[in-house]
Amino acid sequence: MRAVAPNPLDKLLKVQKKHILLFWNRGLGDIALGLYAIAYRIKEKQPNAKITFLIREDLQQGFSLFEGVSTIIAKDWKRGERYSKDRELKKQKIDPEDFDEIIEWPDPTYWVKWQRGKLTPKLTWKEEFFKDPGLLGLEEKKYIAVQPLCETNYGLWRNFPESSFQKLFEKLEEKGERIILLGKEAKPEFKGKNIVDLRGKTDLYQLLSLMQKRVKALIVPDSGVLSMSYYLNKDFPIKVISLWADPNHGILKQNVASPNKSLTHIPLIAKDKDLSKMSVEKILEHL
Repeated sequence: MRAVAPNPLDKLLKVQKKHILLFWNRGLGDIALGLYAIAYRIKEKQPNAKITFLIREDLQQGFSLFEGVSTIIAKDWKRGERYSKDRELKKQKIDPEDFDEIIEWPDPTYWVKWQRGKLTPKLTWKEEFFKDPGLLGLEEKKYIAVQPLCETNYGLWRNFPESSFQKLFEKLEEKGERIILLGKEAKPEFKGKNIVDLRGKTDLYQLLSLMQKRVKALIVPDSGVLSMSYYLNKDFPIKVISLWADPNHGILKQNVASPNKSLTHIPLIAKDKDLSKMSVEKILEHL
C-alpha cells in the first residue's frame, strides 16, 4: 500500500508551515543519509520554513555540520528509545504553540527514498571546528585509520571479523604502516606496536580533523564514521575503503559521489552477504 499512498512528508507540506520540530534519537550517519533530504524537501516546498530538531546531546556536533537547521538538546535521552511527545515537550520546556508541526518519529527511509542517486548530502565544515591532531599525541605522519566495529544496535552482520582485523594489522605493521583505531568503545583488544587506540578518546570534530590532516586511508564498515567522513563538503585527499555484507545500505544505497573531489572511495562487497568471507589480502590490494 505504501507504493501507492501519498508520501507523508509531501502531504504534510501541502499546508503552509512556519516552524517544524522533528524528534531525532537515532544514528549519527542518518544526518547525511536521511535528515539532509528531509530538510531539503521542506525548504524546496516551503523556503521560509524554520526547521528544528530535538536531539540527543552526543549528536550535537554532527548537527552543527547540518546547515539550515537549529537544535534543542535533550540531555537525558538514550539512543533508540521512544519518548512521549507531550511528556518530552513539557520536560524540555518547549511550548508546542511555537510550532506548526511536531513530528515524533520521522521516517527518512520511506519519506525521501526519491533522493537515491539524485541528491548529494553536504556536511559543512567550518575552520572553527578544527582540533589539532597533535593534541592526541599523534606524530606528524600519515596513518591508516580503522573502525573495527559499526557500533550500532543492530546489524552485527556488518562487522568484519576480529581475527581478520588482527591479521590485517599484522600485515600493515610488516609494511611499516601506522594504525589508528576509531570508535566509541575500546574493545575488542588488538595487539600491535604501531597501533594508536583512540577509541572513546575523540569527539566528532577531532575525528574529522584527523581525517583531514593525519589519515591517508580509512577502513570502515557501514557506520556513522563512514557517512560523516564521506559527505564532508571539504576538499582533502583520502582513500576510503568501505566493507559491506549488504550493499543495499548506507552510502552505497545513496549512490552519489562524495562532495570531496579528492576522496577516493573503494567499496568492497563480501560474498553471500558474509564479511567473514572477505580476505585480508583483498583489503591490502587496495591499500
